[in-house]
Amino acid sequence: MGSAAIWFGALLLSALSFLFGKIFAQSERILDQKRKAYETFLTRCPAPDEAHTNVDLKSPEFQRSAGLLTLYSSPKVTLYAAEYFQKFEEAQPELVEISEPGHPRFIEVMSYYNRMVWEMRSDVMMWSIFAPTKHSKEYKQGSFGKKVP
Repeated sequence: MGSAAIWFGALLLSALSFLFGKIFAQSERILDQKRKAYETFLTRCPAPDEAHTNVDLKSPEFQRSAGLLTLYSSPKVTLYAAEYFQKFEEAQPELVEISEPGHPRFIEVMSYYNRMVWEMRSDVMMWSIFAPTKHSKEYKQGSFGKKVP
C-alpha cells in the first residue's frame, strides 16, 4: 500500500512538472514572438528626430509593421503607440523647419516615444527575473530639455 502511494505521488508529480513545463515553454515562445514583433516594429517606426523630416506614417511598409504590433502588443503598448503617432504627426509640420536642439515640441514627441518603448520593455520582460520592479515599471521622463534652477 505504501509503495503504491509513493508510485502514484511520483506519477502525479511528474505529470504536474510536465504540464508546468509546457505552460512555461509556451509563455516563453509567445514572449519571444512579442520581442521579435517589437524589434521589427521599432526598426520601421520613425524615431523622434525624424519628425524634422517629411517621414510618411501612412507608408505601406510602416502600416504592415503597425499591424504586426497590434497582433502581439499589450493594450498599453497599443495605446502609447497611438499617442506617439498622434504627437509625431501634430509636431511634424512645426519641426520640419526647425533644427534647434531641445525644442519643446521635439521633447514632447521624444517623451511619448520613450514611454512607448519603455512599456514594450516592461511587456516582454514581465515573466523574466530581469523584469523592472513594480516601482520602476512606469516611465518617468528624465531631465533632458528641462530648465535646471
